[in-house]
Amino acid sequence: MKKIRVGTRGSELALTQTLIIINEIKKYKPDLKFEIVKITTKGDIVNEASLSEIGGKGLFIKEIEDALMNGEIDMAIHSMKDMPFEIPEGLKILPVFKREDPRDVFISRSDKFIDLKENAKVATSSLRRNVQIRSLRPDIDIVPIRGNIATRIRKMDELNLDGIVLAAAGIKRLGLDKLVKDYFPVDLVVPAPCQGILAVEIKEDFESEFFEIYPMLLDVKTFFESSAERKIMKKVGGNCKTPLGVYSEYKNNGNEELISILVSYYKDGKLLKIKETGLIKDIENISEIIVEKIGGL
Repeated sequence: MKKIRVGTRGSELALTQTLIIINEIKKYKPDLKFEIVKITTKGDIVNEASLSEIGGKGLFIKEIEDALMNGEIDMAIHSMKDMPFEIPEGLKILPVFKREDPRDVFISRSDKFIDLKENAKVATSSLRRNVQIRSLRPDIDIVPIRGNIATRIRKMDELNLDGIVLAAAGIKRLGLDKLVKDYFPVDLVVPAPCQGILAVEIKEDFESEFFEIYPMLLDVKTFFESSAERKIMKKVGGNCKTPLGVYSEYKNNGNEELISILVSYYKDGKLLKIKETGLIKDIENISEIIVEKIGGL
């Protein structure tokens, strides 16, 4: 196999995640050569306005997908939660590895979340987090924030914020666990679809070569959970303007393969949480039940 050109954003987290995947592949294919190609996306450049105002999830992947389609790279590494449900024709995304911690975390200069004073300022860039945090603490102020993890942590001091809410997965991959004051249980703050999951994106004509590698990266549980969560996201129309949380758990008890799906959705001033469980083979019916319940709000 030729040298594989791997496209990724240039942030510390994106490069860390890319190296995680490359190093894992090299354990099984030590002779493979890789070249990391850093690509700047619109989301990296326009880092002050909220994502919902300037284009949503696709801001972090379009330039990378363009490079993939144009043959400038052979594969791309993404945080799967950043991937829109619509993928350009000719491309394919594949979840890899065991899912990292899917929860959201609270980072602060002093207090734990429950101890925050009234009117404390907590920052997040996510509508999903915003509405769920407000439901837990309607007495605090939620303010917007953008930038990579290091930038947001720095802004916490510069803007005199009482805390910020981030994804646990990125914090753990960067070894910043010690900064975490609280982990929000998934039933209190339902994660974004596919939060904690890494994905490889390839052109379909690269599929035969990549599938020499993919069995080394595949985790069955993660595969089924990502498929279920993206299915719900697609049916509901999830994007950065949609305060949608989706978290699923796949279980194989030896006789049956089960999937449990928890969804949070905000509509007309109300936060709804729905949980459905069934056989993995019935995922279409399960997702339709969830969508019907959301539509019935």
